Amino acid sequence: MKLISVGLVILISNNIVLGMIRPSVEEEKEYVRKGQEEWEIKRALSEKLFSWLSDANDLAGDECDRLVDSLLTLPETSIEAYFIAAQVAWLRNKPEKAICILEDAIRKYPDERDPMPSPVRIVGRFWIGTIARYSGDMAKAKNVYETLLTIIARPGYIEGLDDKGGVMMICNLYLAEIESLHLKRNDRALPRLEAIERIKKPAGQLVVGYDIYKGWAQYQHTIISKGKAQATQQLIMYPEMDYDIMRVAECQLMLCGISGSLLAYYPLSDKRDVIERALFDRVIKSAVSPIDRSLARLVYGSAYQEKGHFAEAEKHYSALFEEDSFFSPVAGICLAQCKKAQDKTVEAERILERVKTRYPGYESAVTERKELWKKKENLKND
Repeated sequence: MKLISVGLVILISNNIVLGMIRPSVEEEKEYVRKGQEEWEIKRALSEKLFSWLSDANDLAGDECDRLVDSLLTLPETSIEAYFIAAQVAWLRNKPEKAICILEDAIRKYPDERDPMPSPVRIVGRFWIGTIARYSGDMAKAKNVYETLLTIIARPGYIEGLDDKGGVMMICNLYLAEIESLHLKRNDRALPRLEAIERIKKPAGQLVVGYDIYKGWAQYQHTIISKGKAQATQQLIMYPEMDYDIMRVAECQLMLCGISGSLLAYYPLSDKRDVIERALFDRVIKSAVSPIDRSLARLVYGSAYQEKGHFAEAEKHYSALFEEDSFFSPVAGICLAQCKKAQDKTVEAERILERVKTRYPGYESAVTERKELWKKKENLKND
């Protein structure tokens, strides 16, 4: 109902600004009725999606498809309704339909950014790139990311895009992965990674992730050009890795439609965890994108750790720690923190020693962690 009220205020305000006559009571009621109709469809859709995801209920799945169509045939479908419909279609293993829905949203609302983090023409294409990758259409995914780079490069073309450099880094990261992992063209992947390293942090802006993405690109470049052993030895701990890594991971997954960035618009709040888990599980159980899998495991592990569900958190951190990922040492430190939170100090310190041995560039980070634990112990004992 909050969305309906906000929409009504915007409609009335626009009419006043444009010098139009204030809507009649009947017109206001009609506007609210249309918003209520969309809300009720989304409520029913979240209920049926929950049922289908939880119980593999085929009838509920068919009803999801019908409700998606109902949502899209409303007289005035909202932006979030398009994205919700696309997300449900993707979860229902209908990638072509999901992509068509997103393409319609881009045509209708290209420059709008509420409730999206960036203009629809940007976010919609990132979602299309994700869906194309996971449906095996690497040619389409590659075209989407290249189109995004072209759009962003046009001076003044994208209004309201605060961090063009960050978006370019993400595009090049996915393009390098597609070229190297799926198309077996390391000669094309390397220039993509080098392009990331050349992007400069905008002066005077508070942005995060630049050092992380540059370090990530260097790591991937070294793996391709010199091998995993040397890449591992060269990994170092950036200050951003300690403070902003989860924020960077969450933002990228949201931008690409992998996390539940729209779950606030599903009316049934108690169903949202199941929907988000389905999105994360799709990524974690797939070999399509080591990029997405690493980020999802970090975010998933952190979410469980914050709730005190340490067994689940450790499962995700452990899997990432044992992989050849740029984020493996970060996962190792997070795993050690989980052990320490359970007063398993010996296990925690043993894990930190493994981090230091495998990743010499993380020695100072390991030492700082141990010193912090020691100070806390001393304070507790005083």
